[in-house]
Amino acid sequence: MAEIEKQFTRLEAGVAALRRVQANLKRYRAAVLKAACEGRLVPTEAELSRVGRVPSRGVRGRDQYKEPAAPDTANLPPLPEGWTWARLEQLGFTFGGLTKNPKRAKLPKQLPYLRVANVYANELRLDEMEQIGVEDSELNKLLVRKGDLLIVEGNGSKDQIGRLAIWDGSIEPCVHQNHVIKVRPIELALGKWILNWMLSPGGRHFVELVASSTSGLYTLSVNKVGDLPIALPPLAEQTRIVAEVERRLSVVEELESVVSANLQRATRLRQSILHKAFTGQLA
Repeated sequence: MAEIEKQFTRLEAGVAALRRVQANLKRYRAAVLKAACEGRLVPTEAELSRVGRVPSRGVRGRDQYKEPAAPDTANLPPLPEGWTWARLEQLGFTFGGLTKNPKRAKLPKQLPYLRVANVYANELRLDEMEQIGVEDSELNKLLVRKGDLLIVEGNGSKDQIGRLAIWDGSIEPCVHQNHVIKVRPIELALGKWILNWMLSPGGRHFVELVASSTSGLYTLSVNKVGDLPIALPPLAEQTRIVAEVERRLSVVEELESVVSANLQRATRLRQSILHKAFTGQLA
């Protein structure tokens, strides 16, 4: 018994250390996104212009896009020089998805469709895909394209509301259900910036602010998503920020993978210790 306690004490100390590393990595991830979305991760265009570089323009291609009204900035926090506030609806087309009903099982065209269970924070889980009947007339609205943003409409947990990922185009054709709101950016490059903003502490604040709560269920709607305020840097600055975020978070993901593997090893080791103890192999 003394030997088991000794082994478990060492094991639990190691597990506790790994859990601390996990928590620190989570805090660092949030800190990187916070700095990125406050203009503190890379030099801003305004700073570069003061040392002789001409700042770039913002979003291109708006001559072909009928832009909705800008947000009311009276109650929004100040932004770095050269940044502006925009509503998400100004940056892309927002679509609701299809509603599942018994009639769809009888339709001849059956396609894979994205559910809440497939969309997580900057992660797609596509191992379990279901199919649903779709009318040809619905395809123009419902098909997802590579680069579309997928935003979860509702979840029982406040910290899960509005979780989102970018569609990778790995399944074609593919549609989405009504609980997954789709945003198609007017420029493909905008998608990654919007993703980082909405995952940042500042972006999460606005998501939670607009989400309504009924009996513990937090929900968004197409209109609420379209109305979300987005802090928008010039396009070249967005590109630099996104690249730096991806560089830093790729290191975080590698470390998280190592920590997760070691926690799994600790679980197996605990089982091994118990097995040896009860079979008389533990001295």
